[in-house]
Amino acid sequence: MNLVFKGVVTCGDAYRCDDVDEPGAVLIGGEDVVAAINNAFDSVPVIVGIADHTFTGGLFVETGWGYSEWTPMDSDELRVGDHDLIEILRRYEHEEITLIISTEPVNILEAVEEASE
Repeated sequence: MNLVFKGVVTCGDAYRCDDVDEPGAVLIGGEDVVAAINNAFDSVPVIVGIADHTFTGGLFVETGWGYSEWTPMDSDELRVGDHDLIEILRRYEHEEITLIISTEPVNILEAVEEASE
């Protein structure tokens, strides 16, 4: 299974309780990346292509759930192996990129071309 996001990267509220920012730590083309991945995949080995980088490993995804009475609780998490994808994606804020997540071998260049069509 492949999941492809294409668009401009924006950062939102990783705790999902801010009335100012968009819900979700990272959005690509206006789509909440963490929530979409959480709905599409279990904790499985994946291949990830972000811009011109690739990462492989076990997927860990968790959506944030707000604040306790005074302090933040759990925020969004998105990792592949030892790689924190949220932090990596934040480096591309305001840039247009393609993000590909796949559970099967994938040619990243071909997948990016297909996403552009």
